[in-house]
Amino acid sequence: MTSPRQSVHVAFFSGDITRSGGTENVSIMLANALVSEALLPETSSQEAGGASAPSAGPSRKENAGGVFRRGTSDSESDNAARSASGIAERAVSHSLTGGAYTQPPLKLSFISLFEENPKPFFPIDSRVTRHTVYPTVTHGIQHYFDTVRRLKTIVKEQRVDILVDIDGILDMYSLPLKRSTGVKVISWEHFNYHQNPGVPYRKLTRRWAARKADAIVTLTEADRKLYECNTHPKCPVIAIPNPMQRITPEPVYDVDSRTIISSGRLTYQKGFDMLVDVAARVLPQHPDWRWLILGEGEDRPMLEQKITQANLGKQLILTGRVDNMADYYRKAAMFVMTSRFEGLPMVLLEAKAHKLPIVSFDCETGPAEIVTDGVNGELVAPGDIADMAGRIDLLIDDEERRVRYAIHAWDDADRFSKALIVRQWSALLNSHAICEK
Repeated sequence: MTSPRQSVHVAFFSGDITRSGGTENVSIMLANALVSEALLPETSSQEAGGASAPSAGPSRKENAGGVFRRGTSDSESDNAARSASGIAERAVSHSLTGGAYTQPPLKLSFISLFEENPKPFFPIDSRVTRHTVYPTVTHGIQHYFDTVRRLKTIVKEQRVDILVDIDGILDMYSLPLKRSTGVKVISWEHFNYHQNPGVPYRKLTRRWAARKADAIVTLTEADRKLYECNTHPKCPVIAIPNPMQRITPEPVYDVDSRTIISSGRLTYQKGFDMLVDVAARVLPQHPDWRWLILGEGEDRPMLEQKITQANLGKQLILTGRVDNMADYYRKAAMFVMTSRFEGLPMVLLEAKAHKLPIVSFDCETGPAEIVTDGVNGELVAPGDIADMAGRIDLLIDDEERRVRYAIHAWDDADRFSKALIVRQWSALLNSHAICEK
């Protein structure tokens, strides 16, 4: 007979947790929230550096085996999937309804393939430790077996109980460890099922996770259904959205602002090439307005060339990576998203939290779950440059509409409550389906 573990070490596995993307943002937000909600035990001053405030941490240390540590301290399958899903969902429900299920204490850490930046873009609580598989930027797939070996060393040395892969493609490194280490693997999908960005083998990894992972977490209910219909998983598939952190004091919309903002990594997915085409239709008609693109990435040279060719250099500005996103949100008139595809975009949740009117392509998936068309924003058919330009023109010219959208920005925001989502994650991490050996 199995018995619950006395404590659970949960490690979030990332490509690079120091990056400034939405995936890193929400993962760190969740980890910090677990700490601040007192779901984690307090560490000693020696382990935590004597502080509980967010910290990027001091220098990295080498583990055994050349691994580096950054310290701050067909019907049967369907039946099995339904049974496992029921266990996890009952655990979540039990937690949310105040049941008597006793959660063991959690220890939390991040494991990255590498860390390209000297400190994380988003601050990590000092009680959350950080580890790296490689000391420098390394493409793990080119050294696949070495990567698996190094990750195994960390999992065994740090006695990791649960690996949460914050990009499904990382399942290829963690799933092989299940038999030799006993580690449980949760695959956290941040894209939608129909998209396979970055690597051609993502689809194969998803099917592998459906057979071998201990749970799959999607960001939307629609994506959960896609997983269940297409992969017939043997593990629970649970939809837990990204959280929206309410801003206090409540934001006051700046009706006098003449600034449009967009943010994200400068990559094909984010569609900033289409944004330039939209801006070319909008900005010349409104010379007193400017449009800021906040973020950095490989598409910068192409975007700079397009901006120059469109003669928009004085109004459409690539700011690069910024550290004070909240200041930009507070001073903006609206937020625009031109992504080709998403999971559940954190940038829209942040814009919503700051009570900004939103104009977004209604790509698959996410925008329609965050924005109500005509109530707190404008949803545009994906790729429709002319319509998006027209919707932005409409908001620029209609101050009353912008104010109305800002007033209704928090409509239905409770379903993105950080406290609720942290409880859902805590219940999953502590569920009998995950914690019992």
